[in-house]
Amino acid sequence: MRVSSKQAIRIGARSLGFVAAAAIAVGSVAVAALVPWTEYRAEAPSVVVQPAESRQQRVCPGPLLALGEDAAAATTAPSVGSADIVTAAEPPDAALEEIPLAAPGNPRAGEDGTPVAIAAEPGGVDAGMLAGAQSQGVSTETLAGFAAAACGEAVAEAWLVAGATSLGRSGLVLLSNPTAVAATVDVRVIGEAGAVEAPSALGIIVPPGSQRVLSLAGLAPNLLSPIVHVTSTGGVIAASLEQSVVVGLAPAGIELTGATAPPATSQVIPGLVVPEAGGVEATEDHVDGDDFPAVRLFAPGDDPVDVSIGVVPGAAGGGGTIEATLEPGRVQDVPLGFLEAGVYTIRIEADAPVVAAARATVGGTEGQTDAAAPSDLAWTVATAPLLDAAVVAVPPGPSPTLQLVNPGGAAAAVTVTEDGTERTVSVPAGGAASLPLGGASSVVLRGTSGLHATVSFAGSDELASFGVQPPGPLDSPIRVYPH
Repeated sequence: MRVSSKQAIRIGARSLGFVAAAAIAVGSVAVAALVPWTEYRAEAPSVVVQPAESRQQRVCPGPLLALGEDAAAATTAPSVGSADIVTAAEPPDAALEEIPLAAPGNPRAGEDGTPVAIAAEPGGVDAGMLAGAQSQGVSTETLAGFAAAACGEAVAEAWLVAGATSLGRSGLVLLSNPTAVAATVDVRVIGEAGAVEAPSALGIIVPPGSQRVLSLAGLAPNLLSPIVHVTSTGGVIAASLEQSVVVGLAPAGIELTGATAPPATSQVIPGLVVPEAGGVEATEDHVDGDDFPAVRLFAPGDDPVDVSIGVVPGAAGGGGTIEATLEPGRVQDVPLGFLEAGVYTIRIEADAPVVAAARATVGGTEGQTDAAAPSDLAWTVATAPLLDAAVVAVPPGPSPTLQLVNPGGAAAAVTVTEDGTERTVSVPAGGAASLPLGGASSVVLRGTSGLHATVSFAGSDELASFGVQPPGPLDSPIRVYPH
C-alpha cells in the first residue's frame, strides 16, 4: 500500500506525540522519586486492660505418701504425717479460703489431712499476688528426709522433671483437680531409652475436687532418668511428683517436686544448693546413684539438640560451661562436674526447646558416689521470668533462703517486704543474690521483672527447694487492639 506525503506527516506527528507523552511520564516518575514524600506513621490504637477478675486459686499437694505400706491394701497410698501449709497474699489481710480436696486413695486422710486448694474471691487479692507453700519432715523405716513444695496453679499441661524408678527409688505422680468438672488426664513418661508405653496412663479420670495418685514405677519401672508429661482436658490439674530413695535398708531422702518451666531454648535454674564439695566429671555417662550434682534435660522435638550448660557460682558471673548433645526422644542426666559447696545458677542455652531441672544431695561421703548413702536430696526446677511483683509463701524448714537470679544486662533493685518489714536488695546484672528469710512466712517482692527465683532449705541432713513461678496469663493485664 502506498502512503501519501500528507499521511506520512500525520503518522509522524502522532508518533512524536506518543514519544513526548512517554518522556513526560518518565520524567514525572523520576521527579517523584527524587522529591521526598511527606511521611506519616500511625500506631495502631491500643489500651492495656486488666480482665475482669476471676477467683484465684493455688493447690497444695498435701502430705507425703507411702505406697503399699499395708500389704492388705497395696494399691492405697497412706499419708505419713501432716504437711505444714502457709499462705501469702497482697494485700496481706485478704480473706483466703482453704478448701480440702478429696483423697480417696489415702486411708489416713482424716488424720493427716488432704491436698488443699487456696482460693481468693475476685477483688480480694491483687492479680497474681496469691501464694501458698508446704513443708514436711519425715522419719520412718522406709522414708526419711525433708520436702517442701509451692502450691501451684492448676493448668492444662505440666512437665515434671525429677525422680527415678531404678532399684531403691520410687515415685508417685500426684494429680489434683480443684475445679468443679472432671479432668481427663494423659500421663506420658519418657526415660533415657525413650518414651515408655503405658496405655493405662492415658485417659485417667480425676473427679472434681479430688486427687488421684499414680505409682511411677507401676507406669515405667527401672528408669534412671524419667520425665513425666501431664496433659488434661476438661478440668485443669496441679501435678507434682514425690520421690523417695532407699539405699540398702536405709532411707536416703525424699522430695516433692512441682512443674518445671515449659519447653524453651533458654532455661534458668536459680539457686541450686550444693551443701558439700564433690561430684562426678561431666564426661561420665549414665552414672548410677543420686549423690552428685547433675542436670536432667529433655528435648521434645524429633532432632538432636545441642545444649550449653553454664554452671555459675555465687553472686557474680563466671564459672564453667558444659557442652552436650541430646538425642531425640531421650532424657539425659548430665553430671555437673566437681563442685565446691555453695549456691549455683544453672543457665541452659539450646538450639531447640528443652525442659530441665537439677539435682543435689546432702550427706554421704564427699566426692564418692559409691560411699555412704545421702541423707536427703532436692530437685531444683527451671523457672519462668517473674513479673514486676510477686508474693512468696515460706513454710517452716531449715535455713529458708530466697535465691534471686538476674540474667539481664542491668542491676535490679528489688524491694523485699518480709512480714511487714521492708528492705531493698540489689541483684547485679548477670548475677544472683541470696536472701536469708529467717522466720518470715510471707514475702512480697517488687522490681522483679525478668528475674528468676527459688526458695531453698538446707540443714545438716535436710535439703529441699521449690521454684517461684509467675502467675498464669489469666492473672496478667493484656493489650487490646480495637477494630
